[in-house]
Amino acid sequence: MNIKTIKKILLLFITAVVIAAVSSSCTLLENLISSASGSGDPSGANTGSNVSGTDNNTDNSLTTSGNGENNNTAPLAIMDIYQQNSNGYYIEAGNPVFFTAENSSDTDGDILEYQWEIGVIGQLNGVDQEHTFTELGKYTIILMVSDGKDQSLVKRQIEVVEIGGSIIIEAEHSLTVEIQYVFENMGPGDVEDLFCFIEIPQTHHPYQVVMDRRSNYAKGDQLFNDEFNIIAQFNLGKLAQGKSKTAYINCDVALYEYDYADIGGAASYEFGDSDLDDYTKSEYFIDSDSNIIRSAARTAAGQEKDPLIIAEKLYDLVAATLDYDHSVLENGKFGFNYASQILQNGKGVCTDYSVLYTALCRAAGIPAMIVQGIPVFSILNEPEKELSYGHAWVEIKLPGYGWIPVDVTSEEDFMGYNYFLNLQTYKGSGIFHKSLKIDGENYYPAGFYYTWAGESEPNIVQRISYRVKGLDTSELKVSRESSFLDNISAVLSEYNAAINHINNAHKQGWTFNDPEEIAIEETFLQKLIELSADLKNIAGAGSFSQGHNDLIEISNDIIYQKENQINCMRSGDYDCSIIKNNDFNDSVNELFEYFNGMVENYNEKY
Repeated sequence: MNIKTIKKILLLFITAVVIAAVSSSCTLLENLISSASGSGDPSGANTGSNVSGTDNNTDNSLTTSGNGENNNTAPLAIMDIYQQNSNGYYIEAGNPVFFTAENSSDTDGDILEYQWEIGVIGQLNGVDQEHTFTELGKYTIILMVSDGKDQSLVKRQIEVVEIGGSIIIEAEHSLTVEIQYVFENMGPGDVEDLFCFIEIPQTHHPYQVVMDRRSNYAKGDQLFNDEFNIIAQFNLGKLAQGKSKTAYINCDVALYEYDYADIGGAASYEFGDSDLDDYTKSEYFIDSDSNIIRSAARTAAGQEKDPLIIAEKLYDLVAATLDYDHSVLENGKFGFNYASQILQNGKGVCTDYSVLYTALCRAAGIPAMIVQGIPVFSILNEPEKELSYGHAWVEIKLPGYGWIPVDVTSEEDFMGYNYFLNLQTYKGSGIFHKSLKIDGENYYPAGFYYTWAGESEPNIVQRISYRVKGLDTSELKVSRESSFLDNISAVLSEYNAAINHINNAHKQGWTFNDPEEIAIEETFLQKLIELSADLKNIAGAGSFSQGHNDLIEISNDIIYQKENQINCMRSGDYDCSIIKNNDFNDSVNELFEYFNGMVENYNEKY
């Protein structure tokens, strides 16, 4: 009887990392990299009337004041509140909330100043604010916009609540992710001013929690908001020919292995869900309105109406259509392709998988967006626990689940157990174009820029590395359970060897109750007792703890049947010995069949 554990093949995921080397002037900006968190006033005090709609610039919550001199027109104050999986009124505790006044305006063209009051935090200045509420309750948000002469005020009340339940956390892992950019000036000449952008991981329950961030360039940096992504600018200053400089950010994070709850039955999107408009459109490289994409999505969906089932059909379509293009990884020539091109090419890397899946989902009316980040699981499987490239995947919005990650490159089961530990650093299609605006100029949110003196442009080489510390693959639940099954397989292999040995030990024409034969069976019984103890002592059962207990119970039954057989042999009862030997064989078969079932369950889960 042969038994084996089917081992999981660990896939390597990659993304295209786009580096934009543009000669540009640079303004020195000073700030500290920090993460906003804290609690507010849960008392629910309402200091003003609420406003329906997203902008809160109507009804009696908007007030203006002015001196009437020079016929000045007061500015228009508009407050927008954004948090993924919330509607801007009900806010999820523990996840960042973004407040912006960017849609405020002034007909006179005056420079505007912005002042916020968020809960009990106090007064904050600036067009954008970020905050994480940890205490449940109602909070009043106040925005004051001034043009230096007149001012407008808008208020809005939000309620911080617990949201979730569709994601089942199976394991939590604490680790440090190191992001490092090294720049080397190959010449000719010196660089006068060099700066780069690095995407910053943020807390995103229930998938990742950022506990701390550290950087080596604190004083010359500033954080910018790019569609609710956080981008750090590193001002590296002068870089002489032949020299190098490094920018890094180390993040202490918690990442999770998780599964999805079965919410049961078909569901539909909420009426008026703005994500249905914002994330089902065609945009940069995601040409969801092209005929080939729309046709493929319609064919895959068929007559199905349930968004979850349609999303699975589209997932299967991408997995079946695309082959992973390892040559791109080998030659390092990353780039972006339109979804329609990717579908026709039939191959690509993780960015191509993600662009195509995003476009198909959008064409089918399922909100979807590109996500970039750091593939922690893949890094853990590298010898040095380091990679020079990131990873891309997709987030889709499904009724009852909200926005969930989908890593189609893995070609695993759709919405299966997730153990990839992907650390999100950027969300949306802004990575494809100059979406980051600083002082009126547009930049790519990932890239580096520099100025130089002289006619010849220096050649700047950038090397990126992502490292993981404080976590090993053996600590992952998926790895521990794989090791557990491997250990059981080893013990059962010894069972096989022991059974073959006892069969070979019996001589031709042996008599069932001969003392020598009884001695052989008694030696075999002691080996079974030892193997049963080895089986009992195997650790790391995880979700297979019940199966482990069942295996131990079956092994105890095997020992019991063998003891009965030996007693029948001693008493000279041939029929009894045959019956008990058959019972013994049935228990052995049950042991191996039960273990095979555990292996099948493991492979279905992971």
